[in-house]
Amino acid sequence: MKQCVHCFGVKSNKMQSTCKDQVTDKFLFVIQRVELAIERTADVEHCDDLLHTPDGADLFDATCMRIQTIGETLKQIDTETKSRLLVDYPEIPWRKVFAMRNIISHEYLSVDPQIITDIVKHNLPTLLVVLRRIMEDLNAGKLDAIFG
Repeated sequence: MKQCVHCFGVKSNKMQSTCKDQVTDKFLFVIQRVELAIERTADVEHCDDLLHTPDGADLFDATCMRIQTIGETLKQIDTETKSRLLVDYPEIPWRKVFAMRNIISHEYLSVDPQIITDIVKHNLPTLLVVLRRIMEDLNAGKLDAIFG
């Protein structure tokens, strides 16, 4: 069976929709993670809210995991689309998103709760707007050239 060149290296028109569908599913997953991170931290006013109670520490850990997952999935999308999709949405510093994933994954002890709080309060809402616009563009076929 032939696979999409952008996802797996072998071109097939039949697989074009599968590749696009896989990327679309990943975007939907990221949108859900972003919404959940924003929702669950809605009552956090300061990074100390994530540090001084067991529930706060659990929320901090869960939020870091969500941010890590967001970064990992977006990095996969970037790889699968050969860096041709996200580049069209320059209002998001994609490399910084990937870098934060790496910091959380590999340097967890240096994760700054203030930075995580700032990301949730200031960066994720902007990211969510852009992700929804990407989904609209995917659904409207505006990005089909990327997939074949």
